[in-house]
Amino acid sequence: MFRLFFIVVSVLLMFGGVCAADLSMNVAVDRSVIYQGERLAYQIALIDSDPIDNSITPDLSAYNDFEIKTLPKQAANNSGSSIHIVINGKTVRQESSKQSRAIFTYELTPKRSGELVIPPPNILANGRKITPTSVTVADRSGIANTDGSIPITVKAPDNQDVVSIHIESDRERLYPFQTFTVTLVVQVKALPTEIMSADRSPISILREPPNITVPWANDDNLPKGLQPTKPMNDWLASIRTTRQQRGFSINEYAARGIGFGDDFFNSGMPGGMNNMMNDMMRGRLLHFAPTPKQIVRKDANGKNAVYWEYRFAREFLSSEIADYKFGAAIIKGNFAIEDKTNEEGARAKLIYALAPAININIIDVPTTNRPDSYIGAFGRFDLNVDIQPRKAKRGEPMTLTIKLQGKGSTGNIKPPDLTTIPEITTNFKTHSPTEEGNNTSCTFTYPIRATKSGQLTFPSIPLTYFDVEKEEFVTLSSGVIPLDIAEVDVVEGAGVNFSNALSGNGDFVRSDKGLFANMSGRSDVVDRSVDYVGWLVSLVSLGVIYAVFLMGHLIWQNKDNNPKKRRRLNAHTRAKQRLTQLTQQNNNSQEEIIKHGNELQMIIFGFVADLIGVSEQGMTTKEACEKFAFFCNDVELSAELHKVLEMLDGTKYGGLDLRSLDEQIAAINHILANSNNRQAN
Repeated sequence: MFRLFFIVVSVLLMFGGVCAADLSMNVAVDRSVIYQGERLAYQIALIDSDPIDNSITPDLSAYNDFEIKTLPKQAANNSGSSIHIVINGKTVRQESSKQSRAIFTYELTPKRSGELVIPPPNILANGRKITPTSVTVADRSGIANTDGSIPITVKAPDNQDVVSIHIESDRERLYPFQTFTVTLVVQVKALPTEIMSADRSPISILREPPNITVPWANDDNLPKGLQPTKPMNDWLASIRTTRQQRGFSINEYAARGIGFGDDFFNSGMPGGMNNMMNDMMRGRLLHFAPTPKQIVRKDANGKNAVYWEYRFAREFLSSEIADYKFGAAIIKGNFAIEDKTNEEGARAKLIYALAPAININIIDVPTTNRPDSYIGAFGRFDLNVDIQPRKAKRGEPMTLTIKLQGKGSTGNIKPPDLTTIPEITTNFKTHSPTEEGNNTSCTFTYPIRATKSGQLTFPSIPLTYFDVEKEEFVTLSSGVIPLDIAEVDVVEGAGVNFSNALSGNGDFVRSDKGLFANMSGRSDVVDRSVDYVGWLVSLVSLGVIYAVFLMGHLIWQNKDNNPKKRRRLNAHTRAKQRLTQLTQQNNNSQEEIIKHGNELQMIIFGFVADLIGVSEQGMTTKEACEKFAFFCNDVELSAELHKVLEMLDGTKYGGLDLRSLDEQIAAINHILANSNNRQAN
């Protein structure tokens, strides 16, 4: 009903026939009597004969008694239209004026029960305050005030002990990327054993499932940063029950409303019967119920009573520091209660119950006593550090790998700053790392070079994460890594013999300056001499490619001159020309209609004949359909052609009138257009 109101009101406001000489405002609300925690559908429509300024926005700051959710704005421009209506043989023309519309849609949730008032929206346009021109209350039980405000009645939850509902969480305060479980607990009072056996829940005898409104059941409604560990469809599938087993409806989800496939109705029936059942069941409310258990607690009279408890639990995690509100949750529907005045001992009663919202706080790690080596990781981790190779020459590249692995969050992690460790900067040159990670590990890879030779030791690296269970910082330290760094070979003399190095003999000394800085071996130097053989091979290859291209072009040009191909390419144009000539002729008499029907058939025969390169003379409907189906390879289009030709076959028996002739011409145009698109593709 909630979505239906939005759709109906939007359509009326978009296409209504109200003529607005100046900017006017219409306000609509879906009902005037609700329960606390339920939502109102509220819409504001601005209408003007001129384009509406996009900067105009309703001010709802005075709506203090309501929580407001803003839905997407709708805008439309009606350039005006005319409607032709035939009354008693005379044509009446009605004109509609040009209009621009802007529709603002909201969901209003009352914060308290009692008699409340929805104030008129505050809208300023061109320095003038706009007041509502009309107010619509869909249930017609409410009356709007003269200023455009709408009084509503918000009922408090029922005072009863048949159904109890509340929300709980296993954690109320936690850190980012910690998982937590929010559970909606529903307790339904059992019926006396003389009415129902003790092993049956009173939910099992209800005709329709009571509906539970759970805001956090829909993934699309979750706030930024909050993620379920299991998608909505998977979570609901895990608690899905059949209509025979009974259960609750959640957010009034129907069979096709949440992305469930036909496999939810697969009961082992033959395919045809199963498909029929699918069609029958679509749109029916789905039933959900986790496995219940019986508990004993006090009822309204203070006596011990048996209740059936259903626990709707869902797990989440947050990637951001934030405060989240879960709820409020609502249950509304008919429940079975004891009634000794009824011969069956029980009756159905409409009950409304509300579960107040709970808050979950996602907090940051403490800033006090936070070590400089803290890298932003939450959870529990192990550290592994390695360098490869461990034997190298001074200045040669080596790879330092730092891997943090465990359970927790590495989403906000930052690489350790190695320049803060003096033992590293003294003996090594480090470069910026690359990073790879997933939900359980993070790896940093640093290119490093030793700046000294000898038996060096790569020092221990301190790395700190925050243990969310102990709520304390934990610093891990890697072991020292021994390295064997050899001195590079020094080339004697003032110069360097490149021919010796390039031929594979000799080596270079590493230079920190000039053109050959950071070159420590012959692999870093490339021979730059001109390769004349390579240039010659490239020129010959270009000549061969050009010859192949030229030959292909000549073959294609010759193919394009093929008369049969040209006829096929012109088939659509020729058929359209013949059809245009035919439609320009006078066809008022029945004789002309029959004649034109025969000509339409010949146009199709000619079109098919041009496509496949045969004569259209003597072609039959069966032959045309078979050849077109083979050429077109489109089942729906071939079926449409067959239907048209069968209709035209009956022309000689007077099977066409002026209207049906126009329909056949339109169908032929559709066939020509779609077959032409297939040719183009």
